[in-house]
Amino acid sequence: MSAFRNSPNILFETTVTATRRLSPGFVRVTLGDERLRDLAPYQLDQRIKIMLPVTGDYPAGLRAGLPEQGWRREWRSVPDRERPWLRSYTAYRTRPAVGELDLDFYLHQPHGPASCWATAARPGDRLLLSGPHIQAGQPGYGVQWAPGPATRVLIAADETAYPAVRGILPSLGPEVRAAVLLEAGAAADAATLDDVTAGHSVEVRLRGEARGGTVLTAMVGDWLAEHGPAAAGTGTRFYAWIATESSKVAHVRRLFAEAHIAPEQVHTQGYWHDR
Repeated sequence: MSAFRNSPNILFETTVTATRRLSPGFVRVTLGDERLRDLAPYQLDQRIKIMLPVTGDYPAGLRAGLPEQGWRREWRSVPDRERPWLRSYTAYRTRPAVGELDLDFYLHQPHGPASCWATAARPGDRLLLSGPHIQAGQPGYGVQWAPGPATRVLIAADETAYPAVRGILPSLGPEVRAAVLLEAGAAADAATLDDVTAGHSVEVRLRGEARGGTVLTAMVGDWLAEHGPAAAGTGTRFYAWIATESSKVAHVRRLFAEAHIAPEQVHTQGYWHDR
């Protein structure tokens, strides 16, 4: 638990205020509470945690305001059959001025706990989440995006990482050239990013019957076959960020190693598990 002693995250209690189906694969859930005015709007790929109730309600010990070390202690003390499911997400948008937060849920098939909850969510439903308190002043906590001086970046993601892509792209300076690779189950799902991918080099491939992450891995391999030598030659002026299904990550790392791109210039992360 000492790993979370300096965490800026606290537990927020929120209520669903609206839901909206964005595309065949995405539903947006808007959460509201006055205390969300204290949730830091750091964006990028910063992770927050959500707790999904198992029994219809939350154990009494899990209450708003607990620091991360405290809520994790309470969460671990709950019996397995009653312990809320814990999942990581990147907020689509945080609006502290009005105490609101949007979460975009990709609806896996078959549904996991988060997809089930988001599909059934209705105004008035409660959701506990853990995120950074604005007064803690740690904007880098939970952020993996670290391009340094790079002026050429590769961003590759399946749907689970689309909210992070949405946070990253607007942060790029005018001198940065971005190549964006997107795996999608439906073209309309990828189109939810059109407003932030405009002006960048974008490739979308549909998954079809392939397992999640397989198509994205092939896209990365194809990109490296064409652009890898030039990217390797630029040193710290190149940076890659790839997020997909966990079992594909090791293979993606090998592709970059084979392209002779330094590992510190590449961030790869598993965003979900194909069970």
